[in-house]
This record gives sequence, C-alpha cells and structure tokens, in this order.
Amino acid sequence: MRLRLLLLLTVTLGLTAAAEERRTYQLDPFAQATGGFANCPAAPPPLLTEQEMRIQAHERAERGTSCCLAGTCECGGAYKRDPEINDRVIAAIRDDKRFRDTSVWVTTMRKFVTLQGCVRSGSQSKALERLVKRQPDVAIVWNETTIGVKK
Repeated sequence: MRLRLLLLLTVTLGLTAAAEERRTYQLDPFAQATGGFANCPAAPPPLLTEQEMRIQAHERAERGTSCCLAGTCECGGAYKRDPEINDRVIAAIRDDKRFRDTSVWVTTMRKFVTLQGCVRSGSQSKALERLVKRQPDVAIVWNETTIGVKK
C-alpha cells in the first residue's frame, strides 16, 4: 500500500511539474531586429513558467506603485512603455546600414534594453550600443552580443 501511494504521489508531482514547464509566459517585449549574420544562433525569448510569471507580476506591481509614488516613473507601471521602446530600438537598428550584416534580438524590461546575437567586430558592437543608448526612454543597455558566431 505504501509503495503504491508513493508511486502515485511521484507520478502526480512529475505530471504537475511537466505541465507547468510546458506552459510558458512572455511578459517583456522581444523581437529580432536584424538577421544578416548567417549561422548566428537565435536568442531565446525571455519565457517564464506560470509560477515565475505570478511572482514577476507581483514584483512588477509593487515596483510600479513604488516608483509612481516616488515620482521616478510614470504612474501606471514602470513597464508601461516597454513595447514602444522595443519597437523604436528595433526600427533604429534596422534603419542603420551599419548593422545589416548582424543578427540582433532586442528585449526591453523597465526601459532596460538587452541586445543579443552576433556582430562582426568590437567596433560594430560598440556602435550598436551607442545607437541604442541614444533612443528615447532607454535607461540602460545591456550588450550581450557576440563577435562572430557562438559555438
């Protein structure tokens, strides 16, 4: 009887964990800006499990309320403008001929922009970062691009 109960509990927990892992959420805007670097592995979108999403949602609501009350962000949430910031950054990168031979993905969270993908040189990476920093409402740029193709 104990063995049967233990087996049932193990299977149930395993199925619950598997179901949670299969269902994912994406809270932050994420899109590919350029695709001109062949063989550059795609950057993974920032996906969350249901439990992670619930924790993030709570933290984001607290952060948005706190920064609104402190006057350091627009009321309505610190994440409110992220989709339009992400779109502007992507458009700026696509419109700049210097980055046509790159493969770059952009994620924006709380006006913090993360760049991922492949560039051809260190100078191209720095130029990309400078371009993004100049975009309206961008607070911080995290440049995680790789020079060449990741192996």
